Amino acid sequence: MTSTPERRMRLKIISLALCGAGMIAAGAAAEWWWLLGIGVWILVAAFLMEMIYRP
Repeated sequence: MTSTPERRMRLKIISLALCGAGMIAAGAAAEWWWLLGIGVWILVAAFLMEMIYRP
């Protein structure tokens, strides 16, 4: 089964959101503010991509 461009973009957005959430959790647990900040920006990028890209 070949994936359509919409599914690939959706998978990218979901993977970015999960990566950002994981970095936020790891940064909060380890009290590394730089890792938490990077995670927040990745999560923001994922939500912006979700808002801009509407199939």
